[in-house]
Amino acid sequence: MDNHRLNELTLAHLDGCISDSEFAELQQLLESDADARTRYVEMARLDSELRESGGAFDEPASEKSPQLSTWSRMPRVAQTLVIAATVLILLVPTWMMVRPDRPVGNQVGGTTNATPSKPVRSVAVISAEADAVWTAEDGKRIGKGTALEPGMLNLAEGLAQIDFFSGASMTLSGPTVIELRSRNLAVLHRGRVRANVPPAARGFEIQTADVRLEDLGTSFGIVAGDNGQSDVVVFDGEVRAVDREADELSLLAGDTAHLVEGEATMSSSQELGEFPDILAIIERSGDLVQSRYARWKAAATDRRSDPRLIAYYDFENLTDTSRRLANRAVAGSGSELDGGIVGARVADGRWPGKPALDFRGEGDRVRFNIPGEFDAMTLYAWVRIDALDRDLNSLFLTDHFDPGEIHWQLSVHGSLHFATSPIGVPPAPAGFEVAPNEQIQAENRRFWSENFWDASQSGHWFLLATTVDRAKQPSVVHYINGQPVGFNGGSNMDRPLPKLRIGYADLGNWTDPIWAKAIRSLNGRIDEFAIYSAALEANEIRTIYMQGRP
Repeated sequence: MDNHRLNELTLAHLDGCISDSEFAELQQLLESDADARTRYVEMARLDSELRESGGAFDEPASEKSPQLSTWSRMPRVAQTLVIAATVLILLVPTWMMVRPDRPVGNQVGGTTNATPSKPVRSVAVISAEADAVWTAEDGKRIGKGTALEPGMLNLAEGLAQIDFFSGASMTLSGPTVIELRSRNLAVLHRGRVRANVPPAARGFEIQTADVRLEDLGTSFGIVAGDNGQSDVVVFDGEVRAVDREADELSLLAGDTAHLVEGEATMSSSQELGEFPDILAIIERSGDLVQSRYARWKAAATDRRSDPRLIAYYDFENLTDTSRRLANRAVAGSGSELDGGIVGARVADGRWPGKPALDFRGEGDRVRFNIPGEFDAMTLYAWVRIDALDRDLNSLFLTDHFDPGEIHWQLSVHGSLHFATSPIGVPPAPAGFEVAPNEQIQAENRRFWSENFWDASQSGHWFLLATTVDRAKQPSVVHYINGQPVGFNGGSNMDRPLPKLRIGYADLGNWTDPIWAKAIRSLNGRIDEFAIYSAALEANEIRTIYMQGRP
């Protein structure tokens, strides 16, 4: 492992300035080298903690221009030296003084006018997956790269690998339900897992059927049934099974044991099925990626013919020289609704080879002019959120905020926000350049979704959708990854909405802010965007998600 190169790539990724080729190089390093994964996790944890100590805050309701945190203002060279010095400290015996489950960052950087966010107490990370379908009680998206806190983990289908911060790793075959207790302990409730424990993680434990399996630096597999009975097979090394009576059973390479009613007994060799390793996951994921991309292309072609579409942008066939984003909707105004690409560069989307636009600079955007007035509307976009740097981060904002115009954006808290107003921005009183904020908000209809994003999900793709129907109550519904979510705030949410208008607007930015220096540029990527003249039903949003999920 080239530590110097790994440090460069890791720092670039944590800083949000890594290129596609560098990101691919970093992924290859992490997939092929367990030491590299351990080093990456430590650096990510340290980076998060240092950001927290620098005073990163979040506040969605404020319309003030953001300020950089102390960490963000620190020169990158200084950041590198701080992290490198801390990593060196971790290499000496004082690492034992660190609490096993100390918090890692859940910061949302960029402003200094709110309370600190709650830290994430992560114990593991999903390092690879193939055709994985996760079921999360809180609705949060789970996937490759997700930092995992203690709690239940349900893999309904497919394969996945989890790397614990202790250095142990585990492959799961769905359906599997496992509970993460700490970086050194997991409880298998049912399903099939394979554990690999290097010497540095010796002592890692898995509990099942009231039997504790203590690994002594080895590789073993477990199959747990719904009836409380389990079987374990040791592939290499030694495993110690400790039952409820504290009796121990030592299992060596090739041994198989039956675990039932709190007791572990040796059993004859039996067929327990396959226990896939990381190579099988990687191989299968490659085929899956291309298959999903092909399925989405077919679904997108059909979707273009929907007569309710105002405009549809699939981002296909973009190149480095593209300055036009084509409207693919069959009905309607055709190329008149094409967007002009300003600054944003072409990058990989949800799948390798699928184009997206990367929004990173303060000027990056796509310009549109979409005329008309509407009683109902649906907006949806596939978005990769790299960071929420601003109090409010643009998805699709009309120029200024005139009567009936819409604003669709993300808050620094990680919530989805829709707003419109029947009067727009009222005239400024004498002596003011702009009407006071309280006067603007008096008629503003604002709808904030529940928070769904935090920094641990940086770089993940989300289907974000909002439906609006003036004839219904509630008139606005937010969707995250195909699921409706509730509200955590807003204003005038029960009052009638005006006719909805767009006109001149930006994807990923705001051309004519109400307040001076109110920067709303997006930090992330978009690779599909649609506007309908109707409020789609929940099952339609769910279908769009299932057809396009990466």
